Amino acid sequence: MTKSPSRLAEMRFQMTALGAQLRWGANLQLESVRKREGELLVCGMGGSGISGDFLQAVAAAEGRRTTVHKHYGLPGWAPSLRPSVVVVSYSGNTAETLSSWEEARKLGLQVTAITSGGELAEMAALAGDQLVVIPGGYQPRSALGFGLSALLRVAAQAGAISDPQPSLEEAAHLADNLSGPKGEGIGFASELASAMGGRMVGVYGSVPLTQVAAYRWKTQTNENAKRSAFWSVLPETTHNEIVGWDLPQGLARRRVGIVALRDRDEHPGVSRRFEVLEKLTADRVTWVGEVWTQGFSPLGRLISLVAMGDLFSLELARNCGADPMAVDLIDRLKEEMDTSADSAPEEPSGF
Repeated sequence: MTKSPSRLAEMRFQMTALGAQLRWGANLQLESVRKREGELLVCGMGGSGISGDFLQAVAAAEGRRTTVHKHYGLPGWAPSLRPSVVVVSYSGNTAETLSSWEEARKLGLQVTAITSGGELAEMAALAGDQLVVIPGGYQPRSALGFGLSALLRVAAQAGAISDPQPSLEEAAHLADNLSGPKGEGIGFASELASAMGGRMVGVYGSVPLTQVAAYRWKTQTNENAKRSAFWSVLPETTHNEIVGWDLPQGLARRRVGIVALRDRDEHPGVSRRFEVLEKLTADRVTWVGEVWTQGFSPLGRLISLVAMGDLFSLELARNCGADPMAVDLIDRLKEEMDTSADSAPEEPSGF
């Protein structure tokens, strides 16, 4: 039992809102903007930036391309190719994302800001950028529905994807059914978490769709359950990682658990590789279970995996007594970064 049941209940409450958040975005009305030019570039970090990864997967399913930047500034190609830039920061105070906004403004690029407030909202409003304000009061990772749905609407406005409203409605329905207040996914999530036990969590997805869901499972496990985790993508995993389960002999079998995220439209070669990979490594690493997508649209199928991964991470937190709301090391790192910036020497003192 968690030492802070109220904290676990609060995070559970926030995550039951995923369907409502997506429905909010399905009905979002955007102000018209001048025609966008160039490729759409999404800049953001953490629970905000992952919305760009989801957009990238949705766009790819439509045969289109968007790019995600998770770093300071902008990619080196931005000055010459001049993309339309969308910066996403739930708090509005993410250092890397603010630097991306500043660089985009210096280059004279068209910029949209998606945020609940903070410094980003103030700067974007003063600069006259398109500003999409999303509801506040959530942990960034439990506000995915707001940021993602807003980003999808902005991307559709830019012509990067088709109208997302139908898929947002489907995704909202799936989220409600799985992780909503009366969701049906908690039982299976609890079984998976119990079977995982005290093992390190590994999540396998596949190109092109479920890889972003695998990454989300990994980060939710990190932040909610305070557990080390990793993710990998098929078919690439079968060309390298497969041989890494041999040594130290027997360690992975006892200490690592794999969850496979599967999709009904995955490539037949990927389906076969999942089967053969588990068969050949079952004596080396523990395969805990499979989670299959539900729904029809690429977005709906992804959100079904998101909902189950959120529940899984909370069940892991419950089992080990972790506080899913706390991110102490992230907070301390931000404080250290602020202190270091104030006291940094003018010249490097090392090699």
